[in-house]
Amino acid sequence: PNLLFVGTELGLFLSLDGGRQWARFTGNLPRVAVRDLALHPREHDLIIATHGRGIYILDDLTPVRALTAEALERDVAVLPSRPAVMVIPAALQGFAGDDEFVGRNPEEAASIVYYLKRRHMFGDFRLEIFDASGRLTATQPAGRRRGVNRVAWPMRLKAPRVPPATSLVAQPGSLMGPRVPEGTYRVRLVKGADTLETSVALAPDPRSLHSAEDRAAQDRAVMRLYDMVQRLAYVVDATLDLRNQARARADSLRPGDALARRLSRHADQLEAFRTVLVSTSEAGRMAGEEKLREKLVSLYGTVNGYEGRPTESQLEAADVLTGELEAAAARFATLTATEPAAVNAELERRKLPAVKLLSREEWERR
Repeated sequence: PNLLFVGTELGLFLSLDGGRQWARFTGNLPRVAVRDLALHPREHDLIIATHGRGIYILDDLTPVRALTAEALERDVAVLPSRPAVMVIPAALQGFAGDDEFVGRNPEEAASIVYYLKRRHMFGDFRLEIFDASGRLTATQPAGRRRGVNRVAWPMRLKAPRVPPATSLVAQPGSLMGPRVPEGTYRVRLVKGADTLETSVALAPDPRSLHSAEDRAAQDRAVMRLYDMVQRLAYVVDATLDLRNQARARADSLRPGDALARRLSRHADQLEAFRTVLVSTSEAGRMAGEEKLREKLVSLYGTVNGYEGRPTESQLEAADVLTGELEAAAARFATLTATEPAAVNAELERRKLPAVKLLSREEWERR
């Protein structure tokens, strides 16, 4: 009852104490005349009608309603927000003239909201999001400015690291990380030595025709493919890294040296193995060359771009690609098991740098 809004000739003002003190609202709203205000009864948004600048919508008043005098006295206070709707992804391509009215849609993201009494200047300040099992799902920087901060969490994992190749994969879903499942997530706000906790709820789009079981099946399938893409990316990157090391050591030796020839042969073996995994045609995308990378990333993108249950043919294709990936991993283990150790013994004898296999942990830190 103490939260008041007033539209003026110079923008929007709000009061948290029944009108005794007022502050200008500065969230990207210019100093334009505000002619009318409305509180949306379902979405709890503030709709602001301006003179000459169209309509402005302040999404979700839930955190503003929680800004009590007690909260304002704290150095930092986490604020509630409404459940985030996991909107069905959509895209529109148009070629309109410059006189068409356009409006910016809300982000496909969950809002994590908190209040800072003073701007955070020094030290660690981040958000950590945990799923229902306590597993860390995401970490991202926190907003540092004084006042109310709203941080958008895209409700997705990071996009997978795709092995480099000469061809592109066309599916838009291959460029995004998987969406996390619906449910409630624990949020930890880490500010230096202080830690505060809140939660954020993710709800399915009410327009969705897919059941919870269908969405769960899609999540299992896409996570399986996501992990496979990551595993293949590591194998390819580690192969490239070892190949480049072997070539560099060979080039540092005199021509015709026995060790140089051995290093060159090993580099050629690694390159031949890589060409089995990824497209390498000079024609690039136009060649239509499909190796394990192209087939796997394409399947991942197709499943990731649809929120319903995967088809039986997609699941069968995943099984086939799993077999191919296991065979590739076994071949990679064989190539990197003995030969690097053998050449390293001779390199060490000559006081030259060894060739070193990139570990999965080192690769993930890159």
